Amino acid sequence: MNDTSSDIPTLCWTESFPAVQVPIVALHFPDRQRNEMRHAHDFMEIQLCAQGHGEQQISHGNSSFNKGDAIFLRPGAWHAGINNSHVNAYVCCFGTSLLRRELLWMLDEPALNFLLWRQSPDDPTGTFRLHLEPDTLRRCIHHLKELAALGEVETPGSRPYRIGHLILILVTLAEAVPRDKIDAQSDREPVHSAVKRAMCMLAEDIGGEWTSSGLAKKLNIDVSYLGRLFRKTLGFPPMTYLTQVRAEQASRLLLRTEKTISEIAVEIGWADPNHFARRFRSHFGISATEYRARFRSAKQ
Repeated sequence: MNDTSSDIPTLCWTESFPAVQVPIVALHFPDRQRNEMRHAHDFMEIQLCAQGHGEQQISHGNSSFNKGDAIFLRPGAWHAGINNSHVNAYVCCFGTSLLRRELLWMLDEPALNFLLWRQSPDDPTGTFRLHLEPDTLRRCIHHLKELAALGEVETPGSRPYRIGHLILILVTLAEAVPRDKIDAQSDREPVHSAVKRAMCMLAEDIGGEWTSSGLAKKLNIDVSYLGRLFRKTLGFPPMTYLTQVRAEQASRLLLRTEKTISEIAVEIGWADPNHFARRFRSHFGISATEYRARFRSAKQ
C-alpha cells in the first residue's frame, strides 16, 4: 500500500447498509463522471463496468476500468474510481460470513473456489481483476439489476432472493476466471467435509489456541492428512487460513472499535504483541498503528 494519506474512509456494513441483515446488496451508478473518493470496506465488494471508461486506483497502481472489466476487493483493500467518462457501474457488496455458510458449497466448484478463496493469499493487496466477454457481461448485468431492485432495505421474504441473485452473479463472474487458474483443479474430487468443518470451527473461534494437531484431533482426523486436504482445496495449510481470518478480523476491529492494539491482539489469538506485529505487517504490508491511522474514517 503506497498511499500515505490518513483520511481514507472505511465503509462498514452496519453503517452503510443498516437495514439489510443478510449482508448482500447491489447498487447501480448509471453515469459516473466525478472521481470517486478513496475508500476501503469491511466487506467484499465487486465493481463492474457496464459501459464507459475510466480507471480504478488500487494500492499497487492504476488500471483501466472499461466495459466488461470487473474488480474484486476483499475487506481492508482500498480503491477509487478515477478519470471516469460516463461510466455505467454496478457494485455488489456482501459479507465474508457468507463464505462460511451460504456460499461454503462453492469450495467444490474450481472457478468459484479460486475466485473466492484461492487467489486471496497470493495478493496481499486484496484485489483481483477479471474481464467479461459480451454475453457473460450481459447476463451478469441482468443479475445485478435484479439484486439492485431489492434495494437497501430488507423486506419480508427478500432474503432468499438476495442469496439467489448473489449466487447467480458469482457463478456468472466465475466464467471469466482464466482457464490456467482452474485447470489443475477441474478433475479433483469434491472438497472433504473435514475442510469445511475446520474452516467453520476456526472462523467461529479465531481467538482460540489453535494448532494443526489440535484442530485435527477435534475433527478426529490425522494431522498430515488434514494438511494435505487443505492444500488440495485452498492451496495452503489450515493455520495459513486461520492467519488470513485473524488478519481480516484485526483490520475490522482496528477500524470499527476503540480497542487498543493489545486488546485486539488478545481477542484474535495473537496475544504476544511482537507476534501480532509481525503477522499483521506480513499480511497488510504496514503496521497495525499505521493501518488504523491511514484507513480510519475521517469522521472518526
